[in-house]
Amino acid sequence: MSNITTVILAAGRSKRFKAKTSKLIYPLCGLPIISHVYSVAKKISGKKVVVVCNKENINELKLILKDCVFVIQNQQRGTADAIEQAKNKINSKHVLVLFGDTPLITLSSIKKLIKKFISSKAKASLIAFRTQKPFGYGRLLIKNNVFEEIIEEINLNIYQKKINLCNSGILIAEKKILFENTKNIKINRIKKERYLPDIFKIFHSNKFNTNFIECNEDEMHGINTLEDFNNVQSILQKKYIDKFIKIGVNFLKPKTCYLSYDTKIEPNVIIESNVTIKEKTTIKKNSIIKSNSYLEGVTIGENCNIGPSARLRPKTIIDKNSKVGNFVEIKNSKIGKKVSIAHLSYVGDANIGNNVNIGAGTITCNYDGKKKQKTIIKDNVFIGSNSSLIAPIILEANSKVGAGSVITKNIPKGSLALERSGLKILRNKRTK
Repeated sequence: MSNITTVILAAGRSKRFKAKTSKLIYPLCGLPIISHVYSVAKKISGKKVVVVCNKENINELKLILKDCVFVIQNQQRGTADAIEQAKNKINSKHVLVLFGDTPLITLSSIKKLIKKFISSKAKASLIAFRTQKPFGYGRLLIKNNVFEEIIEEINLNIYQKKINLCNSGILIAEKKILFENTKNIKINRIKKERYLPDIFKIFHSNKFNTNFIECNEDEMHGINTLEDFNNVQSILQKKYIDKFIKIGVNFLKPKTCYLSYDTKIEPNVIIESNVTIKEKTTIKKNSIIKSNSYLEGVTIGENCNIGPSARLRPKTIIDKNSKVGNFVEIKNSKIGKKVSIAHLSYVGDANIGNNVNIGAGTITCNYDGKKKQKTIIKDNVFIGSNSSLIAPIILEANSKVGAGSVITKNIPKGSLALERSGLKILRNKRTK
């Protein structure tokens, strides 16, 4: 949409959030809070996205937001002042205003807003919502079916406080008309700031056409505190899980699970309780992820059995029909078909072939003190319990390792490797 520049207001100081960094870069379901907003903005405006930030968070935001124009609001003088800082960076006919801490806004709602704005030939349109708890929000004043103004909470009389139609702050307007009138927005006598929503009262007095659309309350949740953050994350998690349930993924206890924004799960997968699935994870059909397992940056093939209490770390690929059991950790490894790593093992920086059995307590010793080394296990290898494989090492096809062995050399094809020190029993002289 070439005629729309999106401005994201992101100059707040995050004082109530109680975090070491700006709340806007805090990860929400694996993605910075503001990135959820930006993903919508760029679909509307492409590279014509302007971010109004402050001196403290500009460098943090530049690291995560690409192809944006940044301007600084030096002092906290309200949203009207913030949008004025972006004036010279807006080259399109229309300007869309979003908020960096309102990550649940959807593309469909923004498109609905734009459609209403264009079709009605309005000078400005906004998103409103209804709520049973309107306290703290500005209210839309409607008289004789005409939208007249937005009244902030601090200015409401006893009757206006009963209004449940609230302002989201998200709006679209003609650039020329908007900036011709923002200068007329007065400073709030209590907050000592200039509020952009006051523009609608000015537009009404000038008989400009303005209107609004109503959207779901959930989309309008802003994040000011950690409590707000947890509420928003809960809403997002339910949204993600419901999406997968609809295609045939079975969550046995969905409220106990965590999904990332980019999680991919195919139909007929079973997810048990307390499963955490982080970024860049794909689970293919007919697999089961058992309780208390933690997956991050992994791909799991069809018909796999994972867990309980398995930890799969980034750059791990598990092919179909394989089993990774309880208290197994795998990192940066490729696991072939029909592999069994049943329990209590660590596999790191390994390449494992097909039809391999790895016994309990097996460790690939991948770090030599300076760098990570590779373990290669080829097809049909059997490794007995409590074995240590000292990388770099290759176990050729059809070889076997006896339980309790420490393997330091390559094992030839079809061989049995067994390394054990002799048993010594020392008699205690004090024993009669």
